[in-house]
Amino acid sequence: MPESVSSLDPIQLEHWQDGLCLASGGYYPERTRLEDFEHQAVPLPASLRGAVEKRLAEYLAGRCCARAAIEAVTHAPDLPGYGEDRAPVWPLAVCGAITHAQGRAAALVADRRRWRGVGLDAEAWIAPQRALKLREQLLTEAEIEALSDLDQEQQARRVSLTFSVKEALFKALYPLTGQRFYFQDAALLDDHRIVLRTTLSDEWRTGVALDYQWREQNGGVLSWILVARDGEE
Repeated sequence: MPESVSSLDPIQLEHWQDGLCLASGGYYPERTRLEDFEHQAVPLPASLRGAVEKRLAEYLAGRCCARAAIEAVTHAPDLPGYGEDRAPVWPLAVCGAITHAQGRAAALVADRRRWRGVGLDAEAWIAPQRALKLREQLLTEAEIEALSDLDQEQQARRVSLTFSVKEALFKALYPLTGQRFYFQDAALLDDHRIVLRTTLSDEWRTGVALDYQWREQNGGVLSWILVARDGEE
């Protein structure tokens, strides 16, 4: 099976740990055609058949990255399904998350024997003026107050990071709880921890905190959250 066509760059794999793999690759909406889905053996959901080129390219690239990461973890080139809520439906052996931004898609896939959930999100760095407009929507009052000692550029980067980490948290916890939650329902405690400000289930209650990680990538930020099984790190 070919790894790429003209609308996709070759997929790159990063083996972070045994049973944990990030796959990523660039995509080109202007080159994406419906026949690319057949060529890549990626089923196109009926709800996307009338989608614009950008959405088609994002979906195709995300699924190809997911398949590559799944194969790296399980040695079987499976694809995640497409749920009624539009979220990926992962094979039973793995959990994962897909993201795309600025012409690049990525999928993080984990062996379900070691991890219960995965969140991944890529965002462009938000420009300072736009960050100023968005911060009340994305940040809690305490998070906004914490910006006061930063210059405009630093504030914009903090808003961007907060946005990305909260998106990653949603992708990690929504499959575990079946509950939607929003930007005000979580807050960054520091550079490595995020805490829930709402109760999603008996396990995932207000005050529960998770570690997050991030790196600069492709002119933006890539953040991720791993929910380990008990006894795993």
